[in-house]
Amino acid sequence: MLGVMSGSEYMERLYRLIPWVEDPFTAEGFKRYRDTVSEFGVVVKHRWFSELMNRRRELRVIDLCSGTGIGGIALARVLMDLGVSVSLTLVDLRRDALDKAVEFGLRELGFKPQIMVRDILEILGERLRTGFDVSLIWGLTTPHFSPWDWVRVLSNVSRLLTDDGLFLYNESDRVYTIFYLKGYRDLLPEVVERDRVILTIHKGKDFRSGYIKRLVLNLVSREAEETKVYFWDLASSAAFTWIFFSDVDFIPTRGSHSGVVIARSPRRALNLEALFKEKPSILMHEQP
Repeated sequence: MLGVMSGSEYMERLYRLIPWVEDPFTAEGFKRYRDTVSEFGVVVKHRWFSELMNRRRELRVIDLCSGTGIGGIALARVLMDLGVSVSLTLVDLRRDALDKAVEFGLRELGFKPQIMVRDILEILGERLRTGFDVSLIWGLTTPHFSPWDWVRVLSNVSRLLTDDGLFLYNESDRVYTIFYLKGYRDLLPEVVERDRVILTIHKGKDFRSGYIKRLVLNLVSREAEETKVYFWDLASSAAFTWIFFSDVDFIPTRGSHSGVVIARSPRRALNLEALFKEKPSILMHEQP
């Protein structure tokens, strides 16, 4: 009888199949890292980040769903170049990705980041120290989470942060790009190369969770894995985030529909009246 595949094993299999540039020791991966450094150079100029750095010059950063740590290491590099002392913790399900992150962090930062193999959908505060100044989720990761799972993610993030902490995640409006600009496709060739042909095929939708199920298929090796995705739009993921944080804003680093969501000061209690009285910063810049 076959055992149930663990979350770690599932992610390992999935990332072997799906093309994703994440190895920072390759030319493509290092370019992604350098592009991320440039993007964070813009992000840290946001008023909330400037205020945080003015309050203290030592910051504890935690990168959740970190993979090989490109996001967390890039942010640490930018902060260190600004004279900020940084400690960095990386959390992911995949141990091999974290091992590579440690090696890359030592090369780029001069120290080894702390690593933890954990599932972000499980309570982290009981096994992980709290009091982080900045938390980030990098790599356009939100499609891995349904609205129900995003609530769990935000609960974990808010518990890990200080009262004036910041949460960052890069986001793209996929309702606009996938359903409006391109049109959703049942069959999509992801990679077409001489020795690798990878397709994703629509399999169905779970209307209660919101997940769309797609089969990832390598036609050459005949490997296959089912994946679940949720196509967030910018407003929806940001609105969920606002419930857990006192304010939320958007930095359009890659155009009006793609960039970085930044949230500050996790709410320790939900004041329903405050949601009527407050207007988040992201809506102060609404397009006409």
